[in-house]
Amino acid sequence: EKCKVFMSFDFVKIFETIDLHKNDLDVDNFMTTVINHCHQMQPNKNWELFKALDYTTEVKNLATHVVNILEKEASSFIEQGFWFGLSDNGYLYFAVSDRYIAEEDNLDWIFEAQTHYPEEGAFNSKILRTIEDLADETDLDNYAEYPLFLAYGLKLAQASINHYKTAYPERKIGYSIGYDSGDIITGGWV
Repeated sequence: EKCKVFMSFDFVKIFETIDLHKNDLDVDNFMTTVINHCHQMQPNKNWELFKALDYTTEVKNLATHVVNILEKEASSFIEQGFWFGLSDNGYLYFAVSDRYIAEEDNLDWIFEAQTHYPEEGAFNSKILRTIEDLADETDLDNYAEYPLFLAYGLKLAQASINHYKTAYPERKIGYSIGYDSGDIITGGWV
């Protein structure tokens, strides 16, 4: 009887893949890269369902979210640091602070600063909800949710930061994105 060898799902490798390819400007290509890595570790035909989502269109539509919300719910200071926080159910929000430290792989910089958490800071992302639904329906669960929330959240954060820089080109800002529980990707200064 032959024994099948399954590559175990390595969340650290997936995290490194996301970080390595984070500057890929083609959102759909970036997501396909991440999905392909997930598929290699956890073979399942249902990964194709995640590739079919129109990531690029929603990223374009949500890129103005941060600026729009800060126009309505202004902070009492000049924004320097942006935190894009994810929860494990696909909820993505942003907060701003009056400082940012790109070298830290933790969030101490935001807790040691003046911060502003806009009440309407959550992104209304149909894609994040769809990822969660597909992950549950296909039994891919956290194999899909963890990496795809992080990867797609990163693209929403990047688009938001780029839009912010267009609106306020004179400001030096930095951003990080990740799970409130820990895994963080540093976007750095922009």
